[in-house]
Amino acid sequence: MTRNRPHLPAVLAMTLSLVLLAAGRASAAGAAKEPEIKLDAPPAARVLRIAVLPLANGTADVDADKIMGDVLQERFAETDHDKFLFLLPADVERILTGANAFDRAAQITDRWSRNGALDTTAIGGLDSLLVADAVLCIKITEWETKRAHNVSEGQSSTTIGLHFALFGIRDKKKMWTKEVREQRLAREIDVTNSSVGYDETGRIQTPGANDPPRVEAVASDLVREALKKFPNK
Repeated sequence: MTRNRPHLPAVLAMTLSLVLLAAGRASAAGAAKEPEIKLDAPPAARVLRIAVLPLANGTADVDADKIMGDVLQERFAETDHDKFLFLLPADVERILTGANAFDRAAQITDRWSRNGALDTTAIGGLDSLLVADAVLCIKITEWETKRAHNVSEGQSSTTIGLHFALFGIRDKKKMWTKEVREQRLAREIDVTNSSVGYDETGRIQTPGANDPPRVEAVASDLVREALKKFPNK
């Protein structure tokens, strides 16, 4: 008995089907190797933009806020710029003055420095004017240098106290606060050291021997200490 051979078109159609099926399986296998997309992956950390308001000087030293401004510029330059960007007080003043809104920054600083409360009315809309997420209030609570003129008075000293508070502009909530203070003593004068001169009453005669620690150094160390866990409590 002679078997009937399938017609050529039927053979071609069957071959094409097998090829397409194999290609579909290969494509599915390749797709299975694609990396899985995790929809719940945490978003990239966002840079927190902070406007530093003009400082509140609660001391009798009229130069304290100027010195602190220079110190803050140096310390903020050391922070992680992938996390924080600081707009310095001079820039805040310039921007708000140009927008006729500097009195709002002064109101925020004044109210907070007096009773620790945020002026929720004055802060409204500053996020747009300053392109910032938060404002940082800083108060100089102590700023004193004491020079010992007589060997019997002990050591010269420098005392500085600072208070910080960070507030979100939109939600008006306190994000971080810190108070730091240090009284740093100068090197004790050795009365047996012939390089240090003093008269018969004990009054120190050698220039520089009784200098108190530099306020810039003490303030700089305090700011660095305060920012170690910024902006966590």
